[in-house]
Amino acid sequence: MPAINIPELETEWRYFNEHRAEFLEQAPGKYALVKGDTLVGMFDSEVSAIRNGYEKLGNVPFLVKQVTEVDIPLTFTSFDLGV
Repeated sequence: MPAINIPELETEWRYFNEHRAEFLEQAPGKYALVKGDTLVGMFDSEVSAIRNGYEKLGNVPFLVKQVTEVDIPLTFTSFDLGV
């Protein structure tokens, strides 16, 4: 997996990718909440994972990522280019 370009989440990103196979066996399609090198929990929705992250961890960087076999790249079109 390519590295994430957010220095504050490098540890979380690395941990998620190192444990992706385990997560796929245990909870495919769920959302993993990761802080540092710790899995805080698995959740049914992205919203519940984020809410739980703020409740348990506070207003600090943490990773919420859906447990999938591969990452699906997202592309967005911005109409705010100023052109």
